[in-house]
Amino acid sequence: MKRPILLAVAGVVVGVAVAFAVFVFVLGGNKTAAQAAAAPTPVAFGGKLGPHITLQDRVFNLQGTGTPVYLKVQTVIEFETSEAAWGKFAKTCAAVLPAGRLSQALVSSKPGAVAADDRAVGPAEGAAASPCATEEAKLLEDFAQHIGTGRQLMEDAITTIISRHTATDIASPQGKEALKAEIKEAVEKLIKEPKVTRVLFTNFITQ
Repeated sequence: MKRPILLAVAGVVVGVAVAFAVFVFVLGGNKTAAQAAAAPTPVAFGGKLGPHITLQDRVFNLQGTGTPVYLKVQTVIEFETSEAAWGKFAKTCAAVLPAGRLSQALVSSKPGAVAADDRAVGPAEGAAASPCATEEAKLLEDFAQHIGTGRQLMEDAITTIISRHTATDIASPQGKEALKAEIKEAVEKLIKEPKVTRVLFTNFITQ
């Protein structure tokens, strides 16, 4: 009598263990799959600019002794997005706006190579804005409102960072990249979301 009882108890224990393992595996797998499905996918813009803030073109007094050295720089901060509206725009419009804001943030140290402010770029006088240009302007306007006073925080951080450097610090390409990295890190501390993807200088002149 004892052996059948033991076998029955063992069978129950094994059955419970198997059921628990299946429960954890199935639900755990479903949870992982659900989490993966819920994770937003960043929008890709094919080498062009996505959501960004173009900060004011400014002149900074660099550190150093002797003759004052000034840096004129305009900074563009680009951010990551997974919003459907930007995704749709990237698929339908990014490739057909070669002269728009998406193609203007090229790094340059040449005088006069200044990208227009996000809010100032529009169609030529007398020309109607294309649907893509109109959509881009709306998306950037909405994004600027989302960032809000974060623009002023970024301006202040950049002032602090640049003003403590010397002309020698930023004279080389490596120095400029280090400066971008420093600004990116500072902005990331100020603005947790959305994520900063890159920092660009659209005007960079020392004099």
